[in-house]
Amino acid sequence: MSENETRSGARRSAKPRKPRLYRRWWFWTAILIGVLLVAGTWVGVRGWMAKSDLEAAIPLASTIKTQVLAGDSVAVTASVKSLATHTVHARSYTGDPIWRAAELMPVVGANLEAVRELAEVADDVVTGAAEPLASAAATLNPTTLKPVDGAINLEPLVAAGAAVAKASTVFDVATKRVQRIDTTLTIDQIKSAARKFAGLLADTTPTLVSASKMLDILPDALGATSPRNYVIVFQNNAEARALGGTSLSFALLTMDNGRIALGDAIPAGFGNFAYYQQSVLPMPDGVAELYGSEYGRAMSNVTVRPSFVSAAEVTQEMWKRQFGTEINGVISVDPVALGYLLRGTPPISMSTGEVLTSETLVPMLLNGVYMQYWSGDNVADNAAQDLVYAEIVQKTFEQLTSGNSDPKVLFSAATQAGNEHRLLLWSPVEKEQAVFESLGVDGALPKSDKTTDKVGVYFQENVGSKMNYYLKQAVSLGQAACRADGKASYRIGVDLTNGLPLDAATSISPSILGEFKREKLDPGVQRMIVMVYAPPGSQIVGATVDGEAVQLEPYHDTDYPVAKLVLTMDPGATSKLSVDVVASGTAKKVLAAQVTPMVNPTAITDVPLDCASVPKE
Repeated sequence: MSENETRSGARRSAKPRKPRLYRRWWFWTAILIGVLLVAGTWVGVRGWMAKSDLEAAIPLASTIKTQVLAGDSVAVTASVKSLATHTVHARSYTGDPIWRAAELMPVVGANLEAVRELAEVADDVVTGAAEPLASAAATLNPTTLKPVDGAINLEPLVAAGAAVAKASTVFDVATKRVQRIDTTLTIDQIKSAARKFAGLLADTTPTLVSASKMLDILPDALGATSPRNYVIVFQNNAEARALGGTSLSFALLTMDNGRIALGDAIPAGFGNFAYYQQSVLPMPDGVAELYGSEYGRAMSNVTVRPSFVSAAEVTQEMWKRQFGTEINGVISVDPVALGYLLRGTPPISMSTGEVLTSETLVPMLLNGVYMQYWSGDNVADNAAQDLVYAEIVQKTFEQLTSGNSDPKVLFSAATQAGNEHRLLLWSPVEKEQAVFESLGVDGALPKSDKTTDKVGVYFQENVGSKMNYYLKQAVSLGQAACRADGKASYRIGVDLTNGLPLDAATSISPSILGEFKREKLDPGVQRMIVMVYAPPGSQIVGATVDGEAVQLEPYHDTDYPVAKLVLTMDPGATSKLSVDVVASGTAKKVLAAQVTPMVNPTAITDVPLDCASVPKE
């Protein structure tokens, strides 16, 4: 057999070769399916774990907010640590290459991308904001803020200011990132989570911004860079003025690197301050006609106009003329606010034997002192009353700065006083004044907006007495659609009740009854000037006093139409007025009122308005 034949037979007897395994289509399909199954399982498990961590983080965020407001820095620190654990885990579960690759898949990818972005933002917020804030809260706690030997340590304030400013920026960036997350193709659970997270950021960001601005101004306001001089105006609500009461007395408060010093209380009377023949500052448009000689000429009347900016600027100018001292701000407080602050202090013993508490201060200061110190000699009586008042102010201040008070209670009391316009602040420094405005303690004229029309209802005692301790007041607000032009009709009602006893002429001190002879009134009769400030652009169209229509003078204060009326009440009697106003526009708005803070709280109620009773044009 030839060699060729042998080779040919060998080829015929050899079996055909099978394709190698890696060349077969089903192999690669199986591998792909296996990879997808493993990757899908990997992504699914990690997605479930990330979801669990993010869901656990959201309630913790609300808990931390509550703990911060409660001043529990230990609990805040623990909660933030727990929160950080959840957000770090959620971020790690969603940040690996397999997860990022899976984001390229149709439909599913949009959900994965949204979850990853939420986890990243949550972790950034915790590490960049929550943890520094927790550290600041641990430093800036009620104990560290207590005055020691009359001084406040400013270092925690400065450190907290830096942390809050950083946190505010982080929250702002996070808010914008969450708003950019595309959830149009995601499942409902992810849409809901994104909405909740966005809502949490939206609720917290304004608070952080406000806190940042406050902490930015506080060190300088407390004299960190240079000493500050503030005048404190003590108002007497027993003799009402638009902002609260007559300016009973004044004191110079000095802040020097956190150390607080209060000068002697200076009564507004006894020639302690000059009386000027003309206002020390230019009068705003309409004020001369509305307030006459009462504005800008006497320290006792700096609160006559319901604008604390006006009151503070007049006070600053008069103080400078009287004493030559440059004033860096003005603070106003009334006895009711002082009573709130005493909730956080031990009882205060007076040299007269009385004990001051939050319950006894107002009755003593606004009534008892006038009942106890009266002999018929006005000069001697006033001097004795002023001495008691000065001692109350000094001892209250000493207690508040001694370090024996409860800071959390004091903060709550100050907040309540600010909300009721009993604590007012003014600064010539623009950024400081902006903070006071944001806190609502600037004592501004009523501000309307797109959803609310706000009227002002202000009272001024007109007998030269201290009888407003016995005055009770109520305000009613009514509105209806009564006009063809679509503008709302408003009615502002005021009821004043004289709570003096019928035998006031013999049972009440002349120091309280005031100048009734000069005013040709029976003793105990209260006469009040009531001013209703309507919103700018609106129109006052009518008024009644005790059910009878009255003619109104066309008063205004800058761009506010003003109705000025007088009510007179015998002891035990009630007098009523109403003012009708046509709104400036056709938009449906809430009607609200800003009212002079009196001794007794003012009830403000909404009542129906019958169009049949509305004045016709």
